[in-house]
Amino acid sequence: MKPLRKRLKQYSRPVVGLVAAIISLLGLFLWRLWSLTPGLSPTEYATAGATYGWHGLVQSPLFLPIDFLRSSLFSLAGHHGILLTRLPNVVFGIVTILLLGFIIRAWHGTRTAVWATLMFACNAWVLHISRLASNDSVYLLALPLLLVVQLYMLKKPTKPLVWYGSLTTCVLLLYVPGMIWLVLLSLYWQRRGLVAGWRARTARWQRGLYVLLALGVLPLLPYLTQLSHLKQWLGLPEQFSFSEIGRQTLFVPVHLLVRGPLDAERWLAHAPILDAIALALAVIGIWFYITHFSATRSRVLTSFTAVGVILIGLGGSVGLSLLVPMLFIGVAMGIAYMSREWLSVFPRNPVARRLGLAILSLAVAVSCAYNLRAYFVAWPHNPSTLATFQAQN
Repeated sequence: MKPLRKRLKQYSRPVVGLVAAIISLLGLFLWRLWSLTPGLSPTEYATAGATYGWHGLVQSPLFLPIDFLRSSLFSLAGHHGILLTRLPNVVFGIVTILLLGFIIRAWHGTRTAVWATLMFACNAWVLHISRLASNDSVYLLALPLLLVVQLYMLKKPTKPLVWYGSLTTCVLLLYVPGMIWLVLLSLYWQRRGLVAGWRARTARWQRGLYVLLALGVLPLLPYLTQLSHLKQWLGLPEQFSFSEIGRQTLFVPVHLLVRGPLDAERWLAHAPILDAIALALAVIGIWFYITHFSATRSRVLTSFTAVGVILIGLGGSVGLSLLVPMLFIGVAMGIAYMSREWLSVFPRNPVARRLGLAILSLAVAVSCAYNLRAYFVAWPHNPSTLATFQAQN
């Protein structure tokens, strides 16, 4: 009984914290989900009117992860309104936040993870994408998912669950347009863990299962025989214009850090994606990674970011949502750096330590309040938003 009580005590706090986080996120992401806008946007009407179920997935297997969830929910609930149409994106958004929080906690500890994840969850862009019935939430999830897989592959590459989970993740992401390049990059960074895991699987049935999982990509191949579908899958635009691609690529950091895109469906005018506090912390974190580029983590994050900028700049299916989690990884690094510097200056003064932590907590609270107000108050009352989201006649 003593070992059991010890184990329960060890895991009770993380489990309680996880349950509390999920309940809080559900409350935030479901709040006025069906009534914040007067109706659906054109993208959402297209999503609601698409073909789902077995026939829909066979006809168009791209975006399989979220379309499979939509097919399951729509088949269970029958006729779907605003709430059910947007609910799959809510699920993807919550999973993204939990995965990013897990990554930050593994790298920087619990306190930084709580602050940075709270800022990420309340960020207006994350709320927009996670509460809009589009395919952007898949891109929001992609990099946190790949980073979690890589984190486990570095720590426990020979564990069967980790090894098979890595392959399953890569196969599912191959059904998302443009993600082939990030999957290949992820496999490159995981190569040693993959080799170690393969060598640890000595039984034929274990290696056979691995091959069987890899064959999960075969249903995609007939769909890619058409050139237009192949271009979409590769993340390429329908028509190439090198001047336009160059311009869009240069504007990616501008849209991410300075001036947001003009898209009434997803954003409020040209407001910046990051508020002033989050931007300052992100700049500190990015600068830290640049000055410590020799570290493996810095090179991994830089490579993912570079490929993401190229994919967004191409103007295909991949949007800005792909790199928003990377910004908050920078925010987390900025928080960790500021906390460490402050506590190193006042290692034994409890008043100064608490004052520094209180200032950071206040900054996080102000950032969250600003973003929540921007999304729940300013955006739904904007005339462009009202014109875009209309009830169907």
